[in-house]
This record gives sequence, C-alpha cells and structure tokens, in this order.
Amino acid sequence: MDFSIVDISKWHRVQESDTPDYFNFSAVNPHNNIYNKYMGNIAPKSGDGFVGIFCYRASKFRNIKNVREFIEAPLKGTLEKDSLYRIQLSLRLDTESTIAIKNFGIYFSNSSYGITQAIKPLDIDPQVEFNSQIIENTDHWVTFHSLFKAKGGESNIVLGNFKSDRKTSKRRINIPKERRKRYKWDLVEDERASYYYIDDIIVEKIHIRFKASPDLDQVIFDTLLIIDEIEVDSAIVLENIQFEFNSSELLQQSYIDLKRLKEFLDNNPLLRIKLEGHTDNVGGYDFNLKLSRERVEAVVAYLIEKGIESSRLEYAGYSYLKPLATNETKEGRQVNRRVTFKIISK
Repeated sequence: MDFSIVDISKWHRVQESDTPDYFNFSAVNPHNNIYNKYMGNIAPKSGDGFVGIFCYRASKFRNIKNVREFIEAPLKGTLEKDSLYRIQLSLRLDTESTIAIKNFGIYFSNSSYGITQAIKPLDIDPQVEFNSQIIENTDHWVTFHSLFKAKGGESNIVLGNFKSDRKTSKRRINIPKERRKRYKWDLVEDERASYYYIDDIIVEKIHIRFKASPDLDQVIFDTLLIIDEIEVDSAIVLENIQFEFNSSELLQQSYIDLKRLKEFLDNNPLLRIKLEGHTDNVGGYDFNLKLSRERVEAVVAYLIEKGIESSRLEYAGYSYLKPLATNETKEGRQVNRRVTFKIISK
C-alpha cells in the first residue's frame, strides 16, 4: 500500500493532537496539493502521494517534550496465526529537521487503537522497529525491511516513534544559518524536531519452505560465537550457509551455522543483530538485489520459526555492491555469495 489518493481515507491520526500531513503531487484541491509549497522538488517513492509526521519534538523554551505523531490504518485482512509477513516501508527525513532518529516502529493490533488525548509516545511496544541506523537521509528515500510472525487476528497498523525522548536514539543536525528562519512549523531556536516522510508500506504474507534439517541435538561446535569478542557493527560471515543455484532455498549443510547462530542469540537475549545478503555479479543488479534480499530473508525466517523474536532481527540485501573478492574468478565469486550478520546493540 502506498499513500496514493485512493488510500488516504483509510489512514487517520491516533492522538487528538496529531496533525499528520498528506502530500499529493496530482491533487486538484489546493489544500491537498501542498507539494510545491512545502516540498520543493521531492517526489514520492512511488505513486502520487506520501505522508509526513513528527517523530520527535522538544523545546525547553516552549516547555514541551515527548511530542509525537502517529498514523493508523486497517489492514486489508486479518493476519493469520504463526504466519510470517514481510514488512517494508520507505522513509525520508525532512531537510529542516534538527534531529535524526533511529527508532521508527510499527505496531500491529487486533482492533483500532482509536484517538487518544495524549501528546506523548504511546504506551505500547511495537513488534517491528527499525533502529539499526540513524535515519538522516534528506536527499533520497531509504527502504527498510523486516519479518513479523503474527499471533493471529491483527487487523490494524500504527506507525511512529514509540520511544520517549530519553530512550530515543538520536543525532543533532546542524542547519545552515540561511535556512534557520524558514522553518515550516515555526520552530523556536532551541527546538529539536524530527519530521519524517513515509511511503510504500507493504505487509504481505510469505511462504518459505525449509528442507528437513539434520539431527543437530548432539552437535558440538568446534568454535563458539563469543559476544565479548565481537564488536558492534563488525560483520561476521556465516560461511556454511548455502543456497540452491539462483534460489533462496537453503541447502542442508546450512543448518549447522543456523543452529549455531540461534544458540548464540538464545545465550544473549538482549542482543539485536542485522543480517545482510550478498551476491556475485553474475546477472543484473535488480535480479541480484531481489535474490540477496530473499536469501537473507530465508535466514531470518528460520530464526523466527525457531523462537527468536523478530524485533531482535533486521536484514537487508545488497546485490553485488559489497564484494569481498574479485568477481573475475570462480573462487572470488564464491566468496562474494555470502550471508553476514553484525551486532546492532548488546
């Protein structure tokens, strides 16, 4: 679902004080067609429209803090129990924001959250949260992916930053002096504000088949993953994870490394990781981007099926853009076809 004109009636605010903005390039109504007034030459990620909300706003001068905006919409159908769903959305930070954050979340509920009178973060924990990086891109859209295992009956989706000011991971952005008096929202000098545009939200059921895995109950690993020896953001290659040719179907030998990774996460319950998929350069970029994403998605799906909370896992596919070796040789291409993980937070 994107924020085109045909979908906008389904989305609504969550808090009484929320004033989410809808931007539509082709709108006839001048009150909707605020594209040129506010947006310069920013285009939607796809379709004709997108939405914008404050994910952080605080000012000592105005005596305000924990100000948030949320949007909610019904799903096209209720989610099925124990089924896996691919979650995708694109985000872009407005150029006049003074703060960038990395705590954008998605909450699935069995009924509409309704409209509350609060102007603070909702007192709920989102099942999906994108916090592997500060989202500070102002010149392009960035697309995020996650998997979610439904409990069953979820029928609504809420988007926003569910963290308090204190718990929000953020970074100050310096705005050039010539732009400081041109704030769209009348921000005062000390005000910290983070305003994000949202587009291309996708919630779709996926089907990943796993081959029968070998009996690993008695496997003793020669080496163990030791958390104290792994630095945050350092990439660990899962060398034994292999796939069928041009496919995301895991080969049987992959399950030893998968079980090893699952036990590592079990032994470190506060750990959050990001898994990354890579390919060689055989084939086009788009084909390999899809393949790398689907392969790492299969690894994430396995971990979720084995009981790892989806909120602890993020993933991305990079096609052939991050080779470790030359793609001119068979051996080099084999090295480049890999799945890695890195620790987001301990």
